[in-house]
Amino acid sequence: MKGLAIINPSSGKQMVQKNALDAISMMLSKGVAKEIHLFYTQKKNDGKNRVAEIRKGEYDFVMAVGGDGTVNEVVNGLVNSGTKTPLVIVGAGTINDYATAMAIPKKPVHICEMVKNMNTVLSDVGKINDNYFLNVAAGGILSEVAHNVSSDLKTSFGKMAYYFAGLKDLTSLKLDTTPLKFELDDGITFVEDVFCFVIANTSSVGGFARITPKAKINDGKLDLCILKKIDPLEMLPAALKIQTGTHIDSPWISYYQSSNIKVSPASDVTKSFPVDFDGENGGILPICVETCNQAIKLVVPNENLRLVMKETAASEEENFVDSVFYNK
Repeated sequence: MKGLAIINPSSGKQMVQKNALDAISMMLSKGVAKEIHLFYTQKKNDGKNRVAEIRKGEYDFVMAVGGDGTVNEVVNGLVNSGTKTPLVIVGAGTINDYATAMAIPKKPVHICEMVKNMNTVLSDVGKINDNYFLNVAAGGILSEVAHNVSSDLKTSFGKMAYYFAGLKDLTSLKLDTTPLKFELDDGITFVEDVFCFVIANTSSVGGFARITPKAKINDGKLDLCILKKIDPLEMLPAALKIQTGTHIDSPWISYYQSSNIKVSPASDVTKSFPVDFDGENGGILPICVETCNQAIKLVVPNENLRLVMKETAASEEENFVDSVFYNK
């Protein structure tokens, strides 16, 4: 096989990037791949533009080495290329929600085996205005926290950087809500006082593993979870419910599944409401989100490899996320 690796040199800790390069060396030495071309990004959209140039059949797979932002660029490039070239994700960033939800391996030997098996599933992709996203579009406090965390802090502290920033914001948080208008499939339209919302393709968002527990990557729909007005004293219990996926029937949650979602200010005086997609700054409302059904071919572990990964995690006393978020 012949592969193209898009590597963000500033994403994640150096050890994680070393794992990716070790996996690439292993693929070459074991004959899994004959050639793997390395492309290091230097600025925004480098990865997107490089992948958009590839031709059908030029590569057997494209590997994204980086965080959610790097993966997002590669996904945009792949969709624009129209090649359906299989995507291999090697998470080297802060949270890597999509890779976590899909139980994508981190160890070089497992990454090598996954590419060797070339077990693929088709995944939906969300489109927000003129940009594509693989995992999530969000608005409100989650977007504010993501935008306020510096690259240096994310590299040094990883996922904890978001928690630090979130706790800092919560100390002065008044939990103000904003009236927003939502328009979904089948003419469903409503106005809700919103603290924040997520529109997700998997269940994992911002390090919360079950924030949209009904999500599947190839069902042709995106899951909308709206956090409505909530008493500040209920925030901690609410966070615990969200972490376990038991929150969707709560009075402070509205939950929908739809292939098209439009979110706009409910009035001319509505304050600005920041949004992002896959951690990238998405500007402000309004947004129009649609599902691009099965637009990406994703390389995932097969059942045998998943069993090996699970046994390895157990022997090393690590957590293994046994993904159930896609249909074969």
